[in-house]
Amino acid sequence: MEQKILSLIREEFEKLDPEDSQAMNKIARRVYPGLPRENDQLMKVFDYLVFREEWSLFWLVTIWIKRKKLFHLEFMPYYEKWLHNNIKSWGQCDVFCYRVLNPMAEKYPQLFSKVLEWTESSRTYVRRAAPVSLLESGRSFRVNYPLEKVMMVVDSLKNDREYHVQKGVGWLLKYAYLSYPEEVHSFLKNNANNLPRFVFRYALEKTPLEVKEELMNL
Repeated sequence: MEQKILSLIREEFEKLDPEDSQAMNKIARRVYPGLPRENDQLMKVFDYLVFREEWSLFWLVTIWIKRKKLFHLEFMPYYEKWLHNNIKSWGQCDVFCYRVLNPMAEKYPQLFSKVLEWTESSRTYVRRAAPVSLLESGRSFRVNYPLEKVMMVVDSLKNDREYHVQKGVGWLLKYAYLSYPEEVHSFLKNNANNLPRFVFRYALEKTPLEVKEELMNL
């Protein structure tokens, strides 16, 4: 079954450019009817495709997971295995967070313990997944997670040595401000000298001009 699905995808790649996002959406729609109907079998196919370690295949898998709403706790071992073994760029990390990990984290609050474990990983994009998985992606971004938990992730990673992790922390703070403006304002004011300047500046991008000027002058 796995090889059959891969062959179907390869045939579509020959017709349409897998580097083009609109073409990829067409490929996803065309191949979708040939996917297994049983979720367990489907996840085995997805696992096979992800471990081919090709960006286009990974992208398709995340699209299909979102379309099928495979946000079931029983599938988290697959998702976490992919995170630890197959995510090797910030683009892969973010797509996976938006389409898969954020819906899972919001649906199952008990998964927050795993999010905290990710902050301690030796792998850059596992650590980045911790803040980015707390962002809901739509036409814009939203932070629906409890502020206390958001700040636990921020505190764990605010001094991370990797640029892409720092950017994830700043990104989370930026949108957390829209959900919790007074609390995040207070945090930034009290930590102006404790946050890397890059994280601090990025966190201010959604604040009103007067708040931005106030905090930048600290």
